[in-house]
Amino acid sequence: MSTGRDLFSLPAGPAELCFDKNEFMKKTFSVDEFLHENRNAGSLEIIRDDLGVYLKVLRSAMIELINQDYADFVDLSANLIGLDQQIGGIGGPLEKLREEIVAVRDALEGTMGDISDCLEQKKALRGYKKGLQSLGKVQGALVKLESLLRPAAAEEINPTLLERAALESIQLQFNIKFCSEFLNQDQLNKSEELKASLLAQIKGYFLRTLKQNDLDGLERCLRIYCTLDECGTAEEVFKTEIVSPYMGRVVSESGLQNSPQGLTGIYNQILDFISLNMKNLLALTKKNGKVKGYNFIVHSFWTEVERRMETNMSSIFAPGNPESFYQKYKCTLEFLERIELIIEDPSEIAAFKAHPQYKSFQVRWNLPVYFQIRFQEIGSNLEKACGRELDAPKFTTQQISPAQFNLLQFSVALTCISSCWQDGIYLPQLFHRFLKLTLQLLSRTTTWIDTAINSPPEDPSLKLKLLATLFSDITNLSRKIPQIVNLIHSKSPPSLTLPQSSLDELFFDNRSSLTTKLNRLQTLVVQELVQAAIPHLKQVSDIPRLYRKTGREVPSRCCQYMEQMVAPVGTFRERYAELIGAERLKEFLAGVYASLTLNYYQAVDEVLVSVQKTEESLRRLKNLRDRNANPTGVTPASNTNNSSSSSTASMSDDDKIRLQLQVDVIHYVQEIERSGLARGEIEKLPELIQLVEDATKIRIGGNQQQQ
Repeated sequence: MSTGRDLFSLPAGPAELCFDKNEFMKKTFSVDEFLHENRNAGSLEIIRDDLGVYLKVLRSAMIELINQDYADFVDLSANLIGLDQQIGGIGGPLEKLREEIVAVRDALEGTMGDISDCLEQKKALRGYKKGLQSLGKVQGALVKLESLLRPAAAEEINPTLLERAALESIQLQFNIKFCSEFLNQDQLNKSEELKASLLAQIKGYFLRTLKQNDLDGLERCLRIYCTLDECGTAEEVFKTEIVSPYMGRVVSESGLQNSPQGLTGIYNQILDFISLNMKNLLALTKKNGKVKGYNFIVHSFWTEVERRMETNMSSIFAPGNPESFYQKYKCTLEFLERIELIIEDPSEIAAFKAHPQYKSFQVRWNLPVYFQIRFQEIGSNLEKACGRELDAPKFTTQQISPAQFNLLQFSVALTCISSCWQDGIYLPQLFHRFLKLTLQLLSRTTTWIDTAINSPPEDPSLKLKLLATLFSDITNLSRKIPQIVNLIHSKSPPSLTLPQSSLDELFFDNRSSLTTKLNRLQTLVVQELVQAAIPHLKQVSDIPRLYRKTGREVPSRCCQYMEQMVAPVGTFRERYAELIGAERLKEFLAGVYASLTLNYYQAVDEVLVSVQKTEESLRRLKNLRDRNANPTGVTPASNTNNSSSSSTASMSDDDKIRLQLQVDVIHYVQEIERSGLARGEIEKLPELIQLVEDATKIRIGGNQQQQ
């Protein structure tokens, strides 16, 4: 959109124009857009005529503008006359000036090039001069070094001369760098020969000081090596001349077979080498020693030991025998830890562990194969146990106990889990693998529980015992999980820093699964007990037949069906109360009695309704008979007195039925209370009690005993 800043002052046109004159000054003016916006203002002929009118207005305005500024236009044209000649006159001198500047620049560049060549020549001359000076120094150093390194016996080596020769050798090598192009091949060969001779004499002196335990001489020798920047040479000499012969005698298959202590004895002999042959070296080269730059433990001792073990004792790495492999690996870890204690300095210990041969040595111990063998051993034991069927005779006769596992599969599972973390099997380097195996063992046990639940014993009478035993063992296994977590946490490597809360989360699924199995077993037990009791409830409907027109006495004890109905629940409570636990048993019994009470309520209600209907029918029939026998409606006094005395002397059949139902309910309530449950804990039980109380008008006391 355009703004006021996009518009300029234009001459005003007639008011009847069909368009806005300011639209022509918009930066975004478009003919198509102009016609589109004004298509409704009039026809094209009107727009054309209005445009023509406004064009005349613009022409008139332009003429007026020219007339007003005519003098300025004339002056401008007069001032421009002869401007070309003036510009041409200025151009010539400027072009000449440019050529002169270019010439000066070329001259300067040529001079600078000559100066640069001179400087390069001077630099080369200085180099030649320095090279010639160095050549002279090299020649003098060769002569001097040769005189210092005259052949001498090892016992005649003078350490002072060696130090001077080392300094001279350094000067020689330094000067050779600056005059290498002037040296001939003979001079270069001579330099190498003298250096080799120097190193040979230092080597002899080094070995002599080691042999004689000359601490001061050893220190001077190490400083000479350090001066020559040949620390690695000293370490190599020690490894080749001292370490290698010793390890060649100690580290071998025959030595391993003949060692009374086995691999431990070999490691002890290896470590004895340090105390026998490296005491002075370590005293001088440790962190607080007088000489820096050496690491004889790693570069001389360890490299040779590791090489010999890989080549001469490769049998120790074989994982075929897991017990032997475990002992050898643990012994090796202790050996490495003892080396680290000798090193002491954390930075040097880190360098020791980062050494390629240390890593190669660790890789040679095939821990994955060892774990696979242990996995097959432990896993196969549990798999065999889970594959076994429950031994029916043994299961029938064995004494079940809530304090221990009663089924073999659970005992084997806990034994297998414990085996994963016991000494002789568990290795900290395999922590994650054994942790995963523990979770797999728990998962396999959980899977077997489903199999056991879905495969009941052939004898139906053993089903409740199996379910209760499974419930007890699963409960015990759930209680063992925190102990397992604590055991795993105590076995976790210090470098892992695994919090116990993280371990708890790992076992959350296993605990949840076991809880689900317990709830399922509880449901199955409740179903079994209810199914055993429900058939006896059908006899409630037979109570009216027992009392109606039979002349039975007033009921004083419960019917047999009631005893039969609560007998399975009572038997289960007596047998398995200790096995399941008091609190959980109450949940079992509450579920059973809740289901039974609901069905019992319906049965009692149906009987009471039927009795009431029968009673009302008999009453109507009796009234009808009385009206037919006595049309006058007068009742004999004798009959009235007899009826009144009879009603007081005996209870009607319907009242006996109601009372029997109440007696049965009282016995049922007493059984529930004997189980440790309150009346209010059982759904529908208060309604059942109220139902029989309303029928008999006799209230059942909370602690009433009914025989």
